[in-house]
Amino acid sequence: MLTEEGKKRRDALDAEITERIAAFKVEQRKMLEELAEIGIHVEMVNRLPNLPTSDYVQALPILIKHLRREYSEGTLASLARSLAAKDASEYWDELVAMYLASAHRISTGPGNLAMALAAAVAAACPKNRLDDLTNLVKNQRLPHRVLLLTPFKKRRGRDPAVARLIEELRHDPALAKEIGRWKILPSQASLRSH
Repeated sequence: MLTEEGKKRRDALDAEITERIAAFKVEQRKMLEELAEIGIHVEMVNRLPNLPTSDYVQALPILIKHLRREYSEGTLASLARSLAAKDASEYWDELVAMYLASAHRISTGPGNLAMALAAAVAAACPKNRLDDLTNLVKNQRLPHRVLLLTPFKKRRGRDPAVARLIEELRHDPALAKEIGRWKILPSQASLRSH
């Protein structure tokens, strides 16, 4: 049971969330109208990352267009998370440029644009751009690099070069904890014994 002070805090938080949602709906109105014109009906763009990308793949050009615009941190982060999909690979260079530009941006509210862009960069990375992604994940000045590991984790058992990269990154303080949680595959075991 909540105390009176706890109830007041809960009510204040509920009011803040309600106000934030109302602001998102106002801010996103034109974007939501564009999405509705192509059959994507959501009350806020913030809901899109909860859907399978296949449900809104035709909206990716609209989402990237709006990601280039000025919106609140929460809306921009939702747009970036919506682009965290293999289907967004044609926008990869632009997502990387935005991620690099956001690296030292101070988060100004709910949502974290740099984190969402890191997830988008990893998910949208074309197979032929893994060397570029390697350079990003090795750049210790970039935030949220742990999110860039996803494509490497998936390929570490099939690609000896990726397995070697993982062994190298295992010593990076920002990445070591995450990599340490991964199951060691047979192809990696031979690398670790050297």
